[in-house]
Formats: sequence, C-alpha cells, structure tokens
Amino acid sequence: MWLITVLISVAIAKQTLAPYLKNLKRPLNIAHRGASGYIPEHTLQAYDVAAYMSADYIEPDLNPTKDFHLVINHDNLLNETSNVELLPQFAYLHTTKVVQTYSGNVTETGWFVEDFTLEQIKQLKAKQRLSFRPATFNYLLDKITIDEALQWAVNQNEERKKNKKPLVGAYIELKNPAYYNSKGFPVQQMLLDTLKKFGVDDLKGASERCPIILQCFELETLQFFSNVTDLPLVYLIDSGAGLPYNMTEYASIVHGVGPNLGFLFNGKFDSTGFVALAHQNDLFVHPWTIRDDVLPKGFTVKEYYLKLLYENVDGIFTEFPDSATAYFNL
Repeated sequence: MWLITVLISVAIAKQTLAPYLKNLKRPLNIAHRGASGYIPEHTLQAYDVAAYMSADYIEPDLNPTKDFHLVINHDNLLNETSNVELLPQFAYLHTTKVVQTYSGNVTETGWFVEDFTLEQIKQLKAKQRLSFRPATFNYLLDKITIDEALQWAVNQNEERKKNKKPLVGAYIELKNPAYYNSKGFPVQQMLLDTLKKFGVDDLKGASERCPIILQCFELETLQFFSNVTDLPLVYLIDSGAGLPYNMTEYASIVHGVGPNLGFLFNGKFDSTGFVALAHQNDLFVHPWTIRDDVLPKGFTVKEYYLKLLYENVDGIFTEFPDSATAYFNL
C-alpha cells in the first residue's frame, strides 16, 4: 500500500505541465509583489499596474492572521510594509519573536501578522518598503487577503477572455509554513480551501479562470501539495542561505525551481550552468529578482534583462514588469 501511495503521489506531481507555463517566444514576466518598483507592494493597485504592464503573473506572499485568514505580506513582519508603528492602538502588539525559516531561526522585533485579526489588519495602510522608491502612495492603499487578490484576478480574466487576451495568473508563495504549522496554523490546507472556493485548485480550473503556480522554500510543503493537486509546483532556493541543491530530488517532486540570481552567475557574471542542469532534469527555471534600481555594477537595465534572456531562463521575477515586457519582446 505504501508503494502504491508513493507512485500515485509522484504521478500527480509530474503530470503534464500546464500550458500556461510556456511562452515559446520569451520568458514569463512575473511581477514580484506586483509592480512594486512603482507602487507599494502587495496591493491591488500594484497588481493592477503590473497587469497593465503585461505581466503574466502577480506574486502574492501569504501569512495567516490570528483568526485564520491568509493576508498578503512579504513575511510576517508588518513594520516595513505598513503604517502599523504610527497607530497607537497596536502598540501593545509590538514584540520580539524567534521565527523558524528555511535558512534557520531568526530573531525579529516588531508587529507580526499572526498576532492581528483580519479586522485589525484592515486598519493598516501600505507603504513602500524601500526608502529610495516613490512614496507618493504611502498610507493610501489597503492591505489585502489572498481572497481579494484571487477575486481581482478572476475579474480581470473575465474581461480578458472577452477581448481574447492572455489570462493573468497568481504565483503564490506560502511563507514559513513549518513555523506557522508549529503555531497551530494549517496554512497549506487554508490555501487549498481558498483555491477551491475560487475553482482554481486544480489544473483544469486554473487554466480556465486564473493560472496558478505554487511556490515555497520548504520542500516538505511542496511534497504535501504534490499529493493533493496537479497545479505546477516550484521549489525556491537561496544561494545566500548556503544550502546545497539536488536537481534529481527536486525533479521527483516539483515542476520547476526558483533560484536567486546568485545561482546563475559567478563573480564575473559568467554562467554557472545552473539553468542547463535544471533543464536536463526537466525543471523550468524562474529566478528572482530583478530590481531595475539595484543592478549589478557595470550593467544597464537593458543589458541585464538580455543577460537573463540569453541564459535561457523560462521566466523572471521582476519588480519592474514594464522592463521585462520591453526587453523580452525585442
């Protein structure tokens, strides 16, 4: 029985890839947290701008609230992305925690999503994370849930289908699921329940309503998803964490890998062969993240996008999706 279960799990994980994963003419344009180079990240407005700039995907990061709603925020700290520190009613929630992450335990101080109810989250307003970017929209835009993001995408796609335009997808990341599981939040099942509510919990529904890719830094969570859904799965890996990688192992569970750019190039920006190795193992490659305003020394924006294009990546996370649209369609 155990062997049968394993074989079924592998079969589900490695079914034919979703047609929406491939663009034969260019890499996929994945808007990292939306058009976050221009608009405060993870807001509906950042997603709107990304869609206008022809992004193929917006990228929600999910963290649970105290009352079991999945809120979109880069991680569980609210300090850098909201006005929480300006609101005296939440001063009592300021604390220090040890957070379990894929690269080890991290001690952090501030306000944490999991200590807030959804009603409290809705009292916050978003702000630009990076101080050198435009602050025009700071404290004007709402923090949102995955339900709101998916409803936005489904509505967008209804209009796109009428106009025979490609659908916009959601490239969803669960943040630190092992940590949240240890605190009593079944975030994997919470996400599956939400996807089911919108009819996008499998390949058929996602292809018709909103393309979905699930990504995570924790392989165990992706193994769980491989047993219960045929949606595309991506394992995120970070060269800065000092962790080795094993393409053969990944290929038995997921469809693609999401490395940070440090895996792709050496110190002289010559290719490491990472992409070619992944392709040999039937894994697509979606590296992260291009920031037009924080480029490697010696590169123009155009040169860096073309460097990735010639590396034969299958998609790229960018905070400036208009640049990917421009330089991947030359």
